[in-house]
Amino acid sequence: MVVMPQSADHLSAAQLRLQEQRRMMLGRVVESLRRERGMTQSQLAQAVGISTRGVIRLESGATSPTLDVFCRFADAFSMRPSELLRRVEALSARPRD
Repeated sequence: MVVMPQSADHLSAAQLRLQEQRRMMLGRVVESLRRERGMTQSQLAQAVGISTRGVIRLESGATSPTLDVFCRFADAFSMRPSELLRRVEALSARPRD
């Protein structure tokens, strides 16, 4: 069975907010990991195999990666995809100021 993603017009307001929050948290984690490793957006883009604009859009929360690209980000940071996801979830669970 193939599960197709829902289009945005079929999502509730709460689901849309959660989707946006996840994109923003992933962007923050990717930017933080990139900076910790002393990488430029261009260097990360090259390591992942996407455009620099793609990294900029991901870090700003404007877009989310495919599963394949998500795994390549994890590889670029020398971690398992599950560890990258855990970091995003941990950031999402923290209380906001």
